[in-house]
Amino acid sequence: MTKPDADTSNLFSEHGIGTTILLSDDIITMVQNQRLIIDGFDKGCLQSTSYDFRIGKKAVVGGQGNELDLEDRPLVIDPGSYAGLISLEKVKLPNNVYAQIGSKRKFSYDGLILLTGSIIDPGYEGYLLFGLYNASTKKVVLPKSTKLCNVIFHRLPKEVKPVSPDPYLLDGDFPPDFLTKMANVDVLPWHRISEEVRHIQELAKEVLDLKVQYNDVLKPIAELTKNIDSVNTDVRLLAESVKSLRGSVSAQDKELRDVGSKLGRYGVLVNIAWGIVLVVITVLLTILATKK
Repeated sequence: MTKPDADTSNLFSEHGIGTTILLSDDIITMVQNQRLIIDGFDKGCLQSTSYDFRIGKKAVVGGQGNELDLEDRPLVIDPGSYAGLISLEKVKLPNNVYAQIGSKRKFSYDGLILLTGSIIDPGYEGYLLFGLYNASTKKVVLPKSTKLCNVIFHRLPKEVKPVSPDPYLLDGDFPPDFLTKMANVDVLPWHRISEEVRHIQELAKEVLDLKVQYNDVLKPIAELTKNIDSVNTDVRLLAESVKSLRGSVSAQDKELRDVGSKLGRYGVLVNIAWGIVLVVITVLLTILATKK
């Protein structure tokens, strides 16, 4: 065990080598010297590099907002429900020590999720406030003094400005805004969670069925599209044939016009020839009549 010092701050200057983790002996020494104050300190909660904080006597269940006295009865958290807790221990950190909060493995195995900040600032004084969420399918019963989390203490090479204490947590009470938020928590009971999950599964099945139906419809559409493409090709070929036929008709129409023009010229020549013939006949008839 580390030899107790009257003032351990002299061991660390502003130019120290860095942050160090307090071992169990260091924690005991600082608690004995009142450098680290943990009201309700219990050596049974001390680990090699941490201290286990426990559930205190006050709790609140989400959706209700009424404080519960855990000295009368344990806290019961239903599946899918929230709860707020105040620690059994009250702590006061030195200005050169901060703490790191970690959840207990047992809570994770039971489906409990610890909802809290991960850091306690240097100089903090007061009880600790925690939130819990029951993510399991069973009720969880938590009596007073149940180990809630482990706290690792880190010593800094120099002191820093301490944080101002919360007046409510300083006295071990829930802050009013926390109680208001817990009262307004929309608690979703486990049977409703199961219903929502089942509903999601049904929606997923419907989506898959729609996909199958879509594929069934898509195949004839693809065939129809293929047929339309074929028809479009035939229409283009027909259009080209009509265009070619139109060109042939235009050429024949031109030839007919040329023939008509030629026939018109020949008709004029025939008329002239007939006129000449008639003139010659007239002259011959006149000569014959004179000789008689």
